[in-house]
Amino acid sequence: MNNSKISKILAIIILVIAAIAAVLYGRVLVAEGDDVYSSVSPIVEFSAWLLYVSLAITAVFAVVNIFKNPEDLKKIGINVVVLGAIYAVAYFTASDAAVLDVQGQILEGGEAGATSKLISTIINYSVYLGVIALAAVGLGAVKTAIK
Repeated sequence: MNNSKISKILAIIILVIAAIAAVLYGRVLVAEGDDVYSSVSPIVEFSAWLLYVSLAITAVFAVVNIFKNPEDLKKIGINVVVLGAIYAVAYFTASDAAVLDVQGQILEGGEAGATSKLISTIINYSVYLGVIALAAVGLGAVKTAIK
């Protein structure tokens, strides 16, 4: 297939997705009262399926690209190890204490234990990755300013 055929197919797919989304959104706009909740559900499900499909397509293309360029496998392995090390740091710095509200009462579902540790780990991991991303952007800006 040449690029113009692929481009036309993608344009048609995007048009169909946009039309479905417009219809679902229109249903939400005209809904009143309790009917709003039942009209929102289809658009949320549609959005979730779009997310799943895009994740699957991304994963397939990533794997195909890895097999097309096996020399990049070493870089990918290094990146996975670095992300794993950051996750390990996030896990060991995470708290497994109970989650308390302003009055010092344990929140529902916030008991001490594995779930609290997992949530704390994910929050720490996100913060660490955010700090690394901001530092990379900042260093890039400094390098550009120096040149």
